[in-house]
Amino acid sequence: MRGATIVCSMLLLTAGVSKGEVETSFYPLTPSGVHVSMSALAPSLRKWYVPQELYQEYGWKGWEYTNYAREPYRRYVNIYLEGFKWYDMFGNYITKGWEIYNWTEEQPYRLGSHIRKSPQFKNWFDNVLISRTSKGQFYTALTIGDVLRTTLTPLVFSKPSFNGIQWDFASDKYSFTVLASRTAYPEIAAEREEFAGVDLTSSSRLLGVRGTIQIGGYVKVGAHYVTAHNSRSDYSLPESSLKGVLVEGQLAGYVEKVVIRLSDDSPEDGEGGAALYGYKIFIDGVERPGILPTVEGGIPKGGVLRADGPEVIILTYDVKRGCEDYGIRYQDVRRIEFELVLANDYKVEVSSNLQVGAAGQPVFLTVARAPGNVKDGSNQTVVRFMYGLPTGIDISGVTLEVEDLAGFSLRAEYDLNRRFRRFPNRGYKEHMLAQDVAKAFYTNAIYISYPFSIYGEVFNIDPDYTTSTFVCDREGNIYYDVQSRYVFELVDDNDDQDRFPDWDRRDINQRAVVGRFEGWDREVLPGYDEDNDMISDFNENQNLFPDYEEPFLRYSVDPPEYLFGLDMNNNGWIDRLENDHLPDYPYKKGHRGYNFYLGVEPWPGVKFMAGLFREKDLGNARRSISTYGLFTLLKDYPSVKIQAMYNPKRVKDEIPDDIEQWVQEPGRTGKMEEIRDPLMCKDTFVHSSYLQVDYRGVPNLNVVLKLKYDYYKQYTDMPDQKFFGAILKGDYPLRISKDFSIWPKWKTMFKRFVPSVGGSEAKELYNIGFLLARYSILKNTWFEGGMEYTIYKDFLDDAKDYRGLVLALQFSNTADYMGYSLTGNLGLRWERKAYKYGGTDVGSTFFIRIYAGAGG
Repeated sequence: MRGATIVCSMLLLTAGVSKGEVETSFYPLTPSGVHVSMSALAPSLRKWYVPQELYQEYGWKGWEYTNYAREPYRRYVNIYLEGFKWYDMFGNYITKGWEIYNWTEEQPYRLGSHIRKSPQFKNWFDNVLISRTSKGQFYTALTIGDVLRTTLTPLVFSKPSFNGIQWDFASDKYSFTVLASRTAYPEIAAEREEFAGVDLTSSSRLLGVRGTIQIGGYVKVGAHYVTAHNSRSDYSLPESSLKGVLVEGQLAGYVEKVVIRLSDDSPEDGEGGAALYGYKIFIDGVERPGILPTVEGGIPKGGVLRADGPEVIILTYDVKRGCEDYGIRYQDVRRIEFELVLANDYKVEVSSNLQVGAAGQPVFLTVARAPGNVKDGSNQTVVRFMYGLPTGIDISGVTLEVEDLAGFSLRAEYDLNRRFRRFPNRGYKEHMLAQDVAKAFYTNAIYISYPFSIYGEVFNIDPDYTTSTFVCDREGNIYYDVQSRYVFELVDDNDDQDRFPDWDRRDINQRAVVGRFEGWDREVLPGYDEDNDMISDFNENQNLFPDYEEPFLRYSVDPPEYLFGLDMNNNGWIDRLENDHLPDYPYKKGHRGYNFYLGVEPWPGVKFMAGLFREKDLGNARRSISTYGLFTLLKDYPSVKIQAMYNPKRVKDEIPDDIEQWVQEPGRTGKMEEIRDPLMCKDTFVHSSYLQVDYRGVPNLNVVLKLKYDYYKQYTDMPDQKFFGAILKGDYPLRISKDFSIWPKWKTMFKRFVPSVGGSEAKELYNIGFLLARYSILKNTWFEGGMEYTIYKDFLDDAKDYRGLVLALQFSNTADYMGYSLTGNLGLRWERKAYKYGGTDVGSTFFIRIYAGAGG
């Protein structure tokens, strides 16, 4: 029997080996066993008393009379206060201290995968260990942690909270990184020293490497490889594989039934779905025409079984009975393959009695999809695949970077993704392997020769490209329908780029704490949190009302519909503010396309750009075509700042780009809400423009003007969409005396919105006046009062017109207390709305609040 042991451990040193001992290779504490004791070689029947514990320290002898008259009793000192003695695998003494981290893989042994993180890992080192050294230009570091922010490339491996090991090397020319983790259970720090760690037989592992070479001063070439696969410690090293093996739960029985489901890969169009012409089954490479499936579903059309729209075709093979009819023991089958003659826009999924979910129901996994969205049968083909359970994935690829080579910069990446599966048979250790391959690549390039610039990007990510892999639980089971516990992501969804992934996966792989919760981000705010405090900038006080709806705060905060930004995917949302539920690849999965533009900056602060964008959804052949321009102006003078943008584009976009956004309606807590792409740019000319003027020519006077206009000219039967918004606001703080100041403000907002699809038409005007006053009683004590008066006009519904009045008074005091700066606020706010045709809303708020600050 062949065996292998892989050990990674880290020790904390308290009483180490001296420098002289290391240099002379003399280790006085090397294990040498028990020696012959010459002093004990006496032919006597009297009991032999071994020297008492800590004899050299206390001088106690077990046979002597003890008297503490002259020398008082000295209590025992715990000999483990400085830890334990530790030795390496060659018997060399390491140190006296504690083992902080230990990951050991022993094969072939049951429960041979062992990880232990001591209590000190958390209590002393806050769940991260770093060991680094350097000499000259060479640097190296070993980092072990629960929450490591780690990226190889955005297409291969990128996680904000990686629980594992990272070893790095860097020099002036070369860099190299190795990643490793037991992804099924990388473990957390033990609560007690006596905890022995977690030992597993079936587990899941990750191994990743990346290296780069600097060529000259401008070019960098890189290569990488990542594998995430299932493993078993009771298999020997030759029996194991980086392509993964079947874990215990996947071998809980034999394949007795296989179910194939055929469906329309683009069900939304209701036509041109899967067309089934014929089917075959092969047992161990031999066709068995007598084994016929039970066929359910589908609609016969012209001798062909069709599955259009929501319709499905189910082929159920009774493998056990079919093998018995041929005199074959189904327990001896090593491979089952299927051939299907298909056409049109098909999707093939498969399940079996061993491929189930948490409730025991079959779970279907995709094995084949038709490219594009063919509907005329011209793509008739034979789809052949072997049935198997997933065991892992790997990704290998290369990168090229050019940085400002005579004005030219480039970034490119090419990756091959393989997905592995094996046919399950518990009677064998070696199982037949099948694999599927997908590719992803992109190139970004820009050339700048002032005042001109040229930018181009080309990209392709196959629909089957994936960085998700199944991981097992402690018993070796995988429930394929429970992503939160049985899926590990190599590339996380983290649109707001904080420490917390945006989707729910196993908490032990997402150890960052979000508020009271551990794991994933429940409030995703890309672009809405410019001050990086993890709070929406539209609701900094975290109450039930957005700040642009709240008295007094609404002066400074404008509603989000008045923002300007590019919307390249034409879903009605500014791209930088979008959140989705997909891995953060540079480009969207299943899409292929290119984008080019030419830019010129004839004068400082004035830019013109014109470009062409083409994109194709590889799954259903939908396309997006856009020809666009962009004008930007930024001028900042001593008394005025001017910003102007204009973005015209001619668009034909059939590709839906659904998103999931943080939405808060007045009076309610915010929540993540799925927002469907209305597809309002199927044949459209879009005009989007924005103007902002900030005037500060008069001391203390601040005036801001914002104008935004969007016009969607439709060339289909869809109505045009229009939005016009205007904001004019100004404030002028006045200091009446040393202790008394007032601050008048005014804000006017106008909005006109005519929707193309969905939404409600709006035409409204707000005129809001503010007056704030502050009187300081003492240095750290003051009164503040405020009045806000609103005149609201709804041009489409007079019944909603109202006049509102808000009065507020607040007493504030600050003081230092126990090292903290305390601020106390006591106040009252009264509100009244009087509607045009009668009816009044009155509300009041009384509060006492104390805040403790530590600075900042």
